Amino acid sequence: MTQIYRNTLKDLVGEEGVSDNELEVLDLALNGKSPAEIKTILGRQSENAVQKTLSRIYTKFRITGAGPGKLSKLQKILSDRLQAKQGRRKVFIAWAGSNSKYQAEKVRDVLFKHPQIEAFILDIDGSSRSAWLQETEQILSTVDFGILCLPKECFGQAWVNFLVGLFSGRLHNFRLLRFTKKVNFEIPIHFPSIDGTEKKNLAYLLSEITGSGIEEAKDWIDYKLSTSNWLNELIEEELNSPPPSQVPKARIILNTVEPIFKSNNYLQNNTIFQQLVINDIADIDERIEDLNSNGSVYSMPLELYPRRLTALQQKLKVRVKAIAIVDGVEAFWASDKGDEVARTAHPESERLFVFSSEQDFERGLNFLLRHASYYKVFVTTKDIYIPYAEEFSLRDVSTRYNTKSLNYKLSTLPTKEYAIIETDDGKNQLIAWYENDNLRQDRSIRLANFSPKVGEIDQYKEVLSNFLARASRNDGVFQVTVENSITKVNFDKSLDKIVFQKLDIIRQNLFRKSPYEFIKFPKELLKDLQKVRNKLNRFKDKNEVIQEALKVVCERLNSQTASIFLFSKDGHLHRQKIVGIDANGKEIDDKWFEGENYLPGESFTGQAALPHEDGFGQPQSANDLREIPLDAKSQEKYSKKLGGIYSAIAVPLDGQHKTYGVLEVINKIDPNKRKPIPNSGFSQEEIHWLYTIGSSVASAISNLRKKRQVKLLADLSDALVGYHSNLSDIQDAYKTVVNRLVSDDTAFEVCILRVKNKNHLLEVVDKAGAESIKWDKRLDDPRGYEDGFVGDTLRQKRAISLTGINDQNIEKFKNQDWIVLNQFKSFGCFPLIYKEEVVGALSLYTGYEYDFHPGCKEFLERVASLTAAFIGRVKESEIVKSVVRDLNNSPDTSDLLQLKEEELREQLAIIQKQRDSIREKLDATFGNRHQSNHPECSPEASIEIVTKYCS
Repeated sequence: MTQIYRNTLKDLVGEEGVSDNELEVLDLALNGKSPAEIKTILGRQSENAVQKTLSRIYTKFRITGAGPGKLSKLQKILSDRLQAKQGRRKVFIAWAGSNSKYQAEKVRDVLFKHPQIEAFILDIDGSSRSAWLQETEQILSTVDFGILCLPKECFGQAWVNFLVGLFSGRLHNFRLLRFTKKVNFEIPIHFPSIDGTEKKNLAYLLSEITGSGIEEAKDWIDYKLSTSNWLNELIEEELNSPPPSQVPKARIILNTVEPIFKSNNYLQNNTIFQQLVINDIADIDERIEDLNSNGSVYSMPLELYPRRLTALQQKLKVRVKAIAIVDGVEAFWASDKGDEVARTAHPESERLFVFSSEQDFERGLNFLLRHASYYKVFVTTKDIYIPYAEEFSLRDVSTRYNTKSLNYKLSTLPTKEYAIIETDDGKNQLIAWYENDNLRQDRSIRLANFSPKVGEIDQYKEVLSNFLARASRNDGVFQVTVENSITKVNFDKSLDKIVFQKLDIIRQNLFRKSPYEFIKFPKELLKDLQKVRNKLNRFKDKNEVIQEALKVVCERLNSQTASIFLFSKDGHLHRQKIVGIDANGKEIDDKWFEGENYLPGESFTGQAALPHEDGFGQPQSANDLREIPLDAKSQEKYSKKLGGIYSAIAVPLDGQHKTYGVLEVINKIDPNKRKPIPNSGFSQEEIHWLYTIGSSVASAISNLRKKRQVKLLADLSDALVGYHSNLSDIQDAYKTVVNRLVSDDTAFEVCILRVKNKNHLLEVVDKAGAESIKWDKRLDDPRGYEDGFVGDTLRQKRAISLTGINDQNIEKFKNQDWIVLNQFKSFGCFPLIYKEEVVGALSLYTGYEYDFHPGCKEFLERVASLTAAFIGRVKESEIVKSVVRDLNNSPDTSDLLQLKEEELREQLAIIQKQRDSIREKLDATFGNRHQSNHPECSPEASIEIVTKYCS
């Protein structure tokens, strides 16, 4: 069998609930260890203890039989699961450079021609970038494993960094494979590599991909390499190859400046000095090579961008329309470089400065004023700009625009920060952006990219112009202007003396918002959803869940109230709790409007619980409650208490099978004044957030309900097992069953328990109901096979449920007037079956249309099973007691010896009849010995049964 690692094995046996203790034993057994060896390794008490542990494991996997064959069956099950889980692993093998395609093909066709691997490569060289990238992007989302084959002549190329970064970022499982022993990487990312010249390394790689054992992988590698000599050829080539030159000979600039190198003694004699110059020239060389091959994008280190921009403004008088996120990539605005950009700027240039906080705005005040004295300066905040930028993202240029012919770097077009540079006549344009605009790769070299060929420059201009147009409306964007725009700011003078227009207004509008201007979707709404859900699930009481949920909702949404309603037995949504403040800012007491309840579909609250096609309720929202039909009493109460009702959200609390409650909020409030805001409602995002929180609340309450059901079953089981067979105990047991089924933890208003009597009729032995139930007009006469739904249950031996009691099916009930009197809406009848015989039935009624969903049926079937077992045990006990009485009434042996022969014969005949009668009773109760070979049906077994019950 393929070796299965411990963690993998744990996943494979998770469904059967194998414990950690059992897992240790199973792991060793699957690896060929005997019980004696397992005992020694794990320090168990005995081999028998190990065998018992294995037996428990076999039982969990439903493996029967005896002998060593059980372990083989289990191995087969686990092996099949492993193969089904793993399937064929898709492995993408990339290559770059002159002979690495040959290596990639050999890895695919020789090493990885394996039944568990589907390997493939591209016919395009990875170093060609644009064409290669387009195909690779489509493939990466479909593969399980990625390998990049690199020959030694590629190790000095900086674009290797791009390839390694791409794979390691997009694939969880990625390995770099080299067929050289000399590790001579000069790429920025030092990614671990595998030496493919060592067979053991190839075996470990294969084992990692397939999940097989290392020995099995080694055998495969040895076998495959025995059929091919290509690996030996590679190793021999490596040994005979000359050492690589320190200076790449194919470079354009390096070839040009080589005579200077030779004539400079310092460069010739000082290797540090030489390498410093070579590295700098090589960087420029590489960028020019990129330009030569692709032509559409030129890159430079980020640090050079302000200097190059200044030069363009000086020599060509270009206009610039740009976005600068102050705490982002462009951190140079307050420095001399930023001042030079300002001094040389075209008067018609426009730049939007984006700030994260009021403190950043204050710190940037000086450079804002300097820049505003030379060209048009606008300001906004991240909270306002970023959502706009994301909405109008042009990053996906491959589908929006025809950019297939462009360099791969165009795939990194900006979404947030960019500059459009153009001449006065607009005939010449560039777009400038940062390669890592939206990427958090701090260890990567930050580059500024420039492209003259991008067809969507006009699109970017339009997006920026539309955003800056908000300044005319004071809509989150403001222009900073100097009062005397003709006289440029003298940097030698104190800036405090400069008079600004609207500066205080800008600060107030951007950072000190009026309470009426709330951010539509604060990040806090999503940031702690997981935290809230986990906290709710830790509570052990429903009221604690509700209290915490309502507290969080009010805080996050700034709502005046938050309430939770749950369905009760009458089918109404009853308010469980309300938190919030009244019109005077005082906390609302939970006793206010006590008894508030709604039917599904009634008022705003009930609409959220009204079942739709999927059987569940739907979220409701309104930012003008005047347009919504509301319950008159509720509208009056809330309007008076809250000072008016304006907006609301109500979301359903959905369980696994149905909606069982509603979470509702009313009115947006000013958190400072603690007053409702008439003209402010809830956003779509807040509705989504509340629905998500509602799901967490519903999940937490559902889990608690399930735990209570489990406890109810456990308590019921303990109670029934503990009762004795005397009459008072039996009646107490019956009462326990019916009372628990109409407790607050269930939806049932009435439970009636019937038990089969000696005439084979089901007669009522106990019943229970909610406080509101009226028992008038009800007759509890016994029921036979032909008597309504109870008779159907008795005859068919299966449960019957009616989701709705209507004019058609009510005719089949025996107590129709009683049903109408109590307005029951649903009914269920569950048979009590013991040893394939119906010994009783449970009848249940609800006050609203209840669908008896699968979870409910499973619960009731368990209750029915426990109750049936108790009834069966009581009946068997009565039979045994009767047998014991008959045996006790038999004549004593000493009395028989004193009888005459004729009298003795008569008495023996009587005793024989008594014995036959006893056997008939026992056979009827425990099985007919003439019709079954089961040991319990023998006379000896009958005596044992009598002894058992008598004891």
